[in-house]
Amino acid sequence: MPERAWIEGQICFLERHEITSKLIAGLEGHWTKVRGDRAMPRRDEIDPVELVQWLPYLSITELHYDPFRVRYRVVGTEVVRIVGEDFSHRWLDETGWGEASMALNSLLYKRVAERRAPVFGLSVLPWQGKPEHVFQWALFPLGDGKTVTHCLSLDDLSLIEPRSWLLPLGM
Repeated sequence: MPERAWIEGQICFLERHEITSKLIAGLEGHWTKVRGDRAMPRRDEIDPVELVQWLPYLSITELHYDPFRVRYRVVGTEVVRIVGEDFSHRWLDETGWGEASMALNSLLYKRVAERRAPVFGLSVLPWQGKPEHVFQWALFPLGDGKTVTHCLSLDDLSLIEPRSWLLPLGM
């Protein structure tokens, strides 16, 4: 992989061909099937039952404009476990993550909203006292084709810490 510019030492954007995550590839395949020949599927076309295999690593966000704001509707159980908090049903600016982290997250969603296409990248996350665990992520837009109203966000945290034995195999 070529040397990448990291923004604030926390994220860097990748091209799709640089993503190796099978979880991301699977969700992308589903998103592509649902959208067909359109720029993006609508939120009401996304059935959570069809997303079961990705739900632990998936977040669904709602985008609001004028001013631009992000609301986390659903946050997957593995994201909650690794990050250490459930930020479901909270606005990004209410998470308390600090100005730099909130600005970076807002940047990601603004990029999806502007491009109206998936965005891919890497992020760094502290875990169990170690400061730099890197994981791949992807944001998939949902909306009416002109405006992105929601995003499916998949954080592949599976290499940082395997899923609990309590969760079903094959997911």
